[in-house]
Amino acid sequence: MISVKKLFSYIILASVSLLTLASCSAMTEEEPDCNPYYKVRFRFDMNMLFADAFSTQVGEVDLYVFDKDDNLVWKGHEEGAPLAQEGYLMDLPVKPGDYTLIAWCHKRHEDAAGFDLSGGDNPTHITDHFKMKMFRAYENDLAHSSTDLHALFHGKVSVNLPDTWGTHVVTVPLVKDTNTIRIQLVHLSGKEIKSSDFDFKITDNNGHLAHDNSILDDENIEYRPWSKREGLAGTVLPIINSGRNSVTPIPGSDNSSTAPVVHSITAELTTSRLQTSQTPILTVIRKSDNTPVATINLLDYFLMVKGEYNRAMDDDEYFDRQDEYNMTLFMHDDGSWYKAVIDILQWRVVRQSSDL
Repeated sequence: MISVKKLFSYIILASVSLLTLASCSAMTEEEPDCNPYYKVRFRFDMNMLFADAFSTQVGEVDLYVFDKDDNLVWKGHEEGAPLAQEGYLMDLPVKPGDYTLIAWCHKRHEDAAGFDLSGGDNPTHITDHFKMKMFRAYENDLAHSSTDLHALFHGKVSVNLPDTWGTHVVTVPLVKDTNTIRIQLVHLSGKEIKSSDFDFKITDNNGHLAHDNSILDDENIEYRPWSKREGLAGTVLPIINSGRNSVTPIPGSDNSSTAPVVHSITAELTTSRLQTSQTPILTVIRKSDNTPVATINLLDYFLMVKGEYNRAMDDDEYFDRQDEYNMTLFMHDDGSWYKAVIDILQWRVVRQSSDL
């Protein structure tokens, strides 16, 4: 009886083995055997819509894989049409084990500068050779950036890739590291102003990023406009939105529905990553006498319009999610500034102090 039971057990085990082999041999071309396979999904939902925009915002991916000793073991590159397809996955041909995956992604366009990896195309170690440095030019030993920047995205995740059969998908969340800041000067009296009348600059030392996307020590960089244009409007409503259901007249205006022609200048600048550890300073200079007419700590003002719905959000997360900022400064009839009223992201900011 015992021998019969053992024989029966052997038969069951053999049958299971045969079924396993049969099922493995029936796999698709992507999984031709019982080995594990790994793929990487990239997700960009660190934005104010909280929606994945990877397929429309990212045009180029560089993925680097480091082992548990932080040495580079594999890198992959993809760009163009494949990334625009919903559900894009990158193959990850490595063995099971513990890894750190780091992605630097781009959206390149003409007449824009970018970032360079300090270790070149083949960084060997994660901390020593994996720093991203923003391009900058020099003028009288002053570092400056006068062009638009390619959109730059960073992602990092640590994973344990199992040795079990099947396809395992790893998701790498992305953070956008570049910001567009638009500064608009508005003259309410109807007096003409020209883009050549004013200079704009944002000064910060945020052009060097570590492998974990933290901001490294760097020299001061002067961000300058890559676009300045003039504009005017023939009929305006002289009010500023101050909330969801209320409006406030601009100081010095009447409450009529029309006003003189309003002239404006709009300057666009692109900066590297904004975080609360930094102090980006906007300076507006009147060129006729080289006098600063406005000096603003941008982060202080940007946080003033963070909004009720975003109060629970960490300030650094807010700066990571928001990648475009619009600021309007208003001018008096005599050319001085309404220093108490600034419009940022369609919110009115009123300061008790007249100092900017």
